[in-house]
Amino acid sequence: MGCDGRSATAPAPEPSKSDAGADLIALAPGNVVEVVVASDRAAARIETRSGTEQYIAVIASTKFDSSSSTFSYSLSTERVDQPTGSRTESGCAITADDFRNTLVPVEPEPTGTPLPVGTTRSLQVSVGTKTETITAEVAAVSTRAIVWKDVTPSHPATLDTAFINDFVADFDKTILPRERSVFGNESDIDGDGRIGLVFTPLTKDSAVAFFLGCDIAKLEGCPSGNKGEYLYLTPPSDIAPPYNTAAAIKEILAHELGHLIHYNRKVVRNALQVWPDSSYMIEGFGGFAQDVIGYQAGNFYVAQAGLNEIDGFSLADVFGNVTKYDKTRDGLLRGGAYLFVRYIYDLAGGDRALESGSIEGLGGTALLRKVLDDPKSVSAAMPLTANKTLADLALDFYTALAMSNGEASGRAAPSNGCFSYLKTQTDPITGKQRGADLFAAFHGQKLQGPALQATADGKLRAGGVEYVTIDATADRSELGITITADAGAAMRVRIARIR
Repeated sequence: MGCDGRSATAPAPEPSKSDAGADLIALAPGNVVEVVVASDRAAARIETRSGTEQYIAVIASTKFDSSSSTFSYSLSTERVDQPTGSRTESGCAITADDFRNTLVPVEPEPTGTPLPVGTTRSLQVSVGTKTETITAEVAAVSTRAIVWKDVTPSHPATLDTAFINDFVADFDKTILPRERSVFGNESDIDGDGRIGLVFTPLTKDSAVAFFLGCDIAKLEGCPSGNKGEYLYLTPPSDIAPPYNTAAAIKEILAHELGHLIHYNRKVVRNALQVWPDSSYMIEGFGGFAQDVIGYQAGNFYVAQAGLNEIDGFSLADVFGNVTKYDKTRDGLLRGGAYLFVRYIYDLAGGDRALESGSIEGLGGTALLRKVLDDPKSVSAAMPLTANKTLADLALDFYTALAMSNGEASGRAAPSNGCFSYLKTQTDPITGKQRGADLFAAFHGQKLQGPALQATADGKLRAGGVEYVTIDATADRSELGITITADAGAAMRVRIARIR
């Protein structure tokens, strides 16, 4: 059995019984075959008995360095005289069997004495490309949080008491305990046993919310930080609707808290001098935190960007050590990175949110802890943890994007359950969707899966993927598929039958 009990065995392509020879592949609906690439060419002969079959060619580059190269490729459906060979994809790059019985330790939560309400102190806050000193006052103290309010005369924060109470109650009861159960504990270098939530209007000049690792550990290029666990948030009065609600800001909080804990697990605990993960690997985990903690709403928009603009996505930007954001592709890179993290989590078994509010790990949390706690980058730790290459993990991910949830649009379900996300769950506490459905309805819209091309555009991004649909015709009992690419692309090819 494979992913979370799903069958990981697909019916093997059977050689045709016709005179065409044993290299003619018969794919059942939902089956996937990998075509061998030889001398930068992949060629296959596919049997088409009805003439109504439809396929997706998954054409991936496994060049995962920091290059931003785009390679040329071509696709032909002319007769193939020299197939390059193929193999059925019937297993998983990762299975739940590898992780479901791994013990995830429960760590004692930090404790300490907080500063009392009314205490003021100076805090350094990033404002665009500069740092500004504000005066902050403790507005509220709870079991797990300290709310700091900007009281600087030139830009005071406006915070409603009801908002503070609602916000902190959910932080204490749901958000922080769940993140600890999934990601592990945060650091506590200031010894107060709490996370500082700093509300200042200045935050909107950098982002709606952010986290600064320099507050916790002084790394290369760090200014003098605030020496504590702080998350910086824009007050609701300074956010345009509909993103100024408590629910929307809680989702942002879950994202930034994910960064803070990720930083502790990877950097602080391992005494590293740099954060080895790329900006978009970090953002992928942040988006995943929005989902897994139960506040997913705005996250659908970045997932939509990742799917709609998949032609511009590249796992090279996620696997590498790139620390800058790409303003022209930011949304799609965040969305694609989130979908990758969620997919790997699901392959390892995922989890289950319980009525009690706790999250039961079913393998996903065990994998996640291993790659976060490893001193190597996530992309370096992942192949060692899964005992698979990055290329294998990437290709399974790209294949899952092509196949998962396709029944919603009349496509065949993947025969190999590992080419599908786990079934989504309605969170018993928040009522939000947990998990990824590539055709989910949200806010009057609907995801449509990854964008498909009816005709190959001839451009393959390094570390990226192209999805080209191929239709059989009634006048031919055999479909030839030949794909070639520049040598530098390190191309791999799969053919999936979707109808």
